[in-house]
Amino acid sequence: MFRILGVIIMAVLLTNCKASKEVAAIHHTPYVILKLDDLWCKNDVIHPGWGNVIEFLNSQDVRGTIGLIGSSLENDNPEYFAWVKEREQEGYEIWNHGFCHCRMEENGKEIREFRGKNLEEQAESILKTQQLAKEKLGITMQTFGAPYNSTDSNTIEAIEENSELKIWLYKDTELETSKYLLNRIPEVNIEYPLHIPDFAQFKAGYEKYRDEPILIIQGHPRSWTEDEDRFENFKQIILYLKKEEVIFTTPYEYYLLNQ
Repeated sequence: MFRILGVIIMAVLLTNCKASKEVAAIHHTPYVILKLDDLWCKNDVIHPGWGNVIEFLNSQDVRGTIGLIGSSLENDNPEYFAWVKEREQEGYEIWNHGFCHCRMEENGKEIREFRGKNLEEQAESILKTQQLAKEKLGITMQTFGAPYNSTDSNTIEAIEENSELKIWLYKDTELETSKYLLNRIPEVNIEYPLHIPDFAQFKAGYEKYRDEPILIIQGHPRSWTEDEDRFENFKQIILYLKKEEVIFTTPYEYYLLNQ
């Protein structure tokens, strides 16, 4: 069960958008989205970093979001599928994090899944991940975030083609899109540098931007098992945010709140 406050707010959100906006207006701490990246299953085993993070968040009645890599759904893996579906039932939003999370070098230039590939390839990556999530998990994903947060002009067209996707996390191009944007504030993050949670740096950034309506903070649970301090710093961040009485939410819930 989530905190009573969270349940009340989300119930209002889903039944009465006007009332939800009134709740938001009187709440003086930000909404927070935990953008947790890079879920896949290697050799039919879920990385222990994900297990640790989910167990801790559930113990604190806090929800995050999970960036799913579509290729992890290709092979039959009922235990993995059940694990992902259970997270969705607990209130975590599962979002489209591309199909392969791949990068390569061509003629001395780095090509990433959504930067440097043609429109057809990018659209196919998005569509395959959407279709596999529906087929294997029964989930229609409504949010997209590119691997490495790297995109180009073809990504704009590819995501516009998909009507199921409503929200774009960390869009990094200046080209216009009809999708609802949830952008980053670089000074407010979980990891400093990438893959290394740092509570002190997070706290400094949070205190500077605590008056923002929404903060989207990114992390990579798979990396937090390499050093015990990494996971401990992540836990400190969550406990601090709870003390601040932020409202933990998901991209789609926040999108509905602002319609």
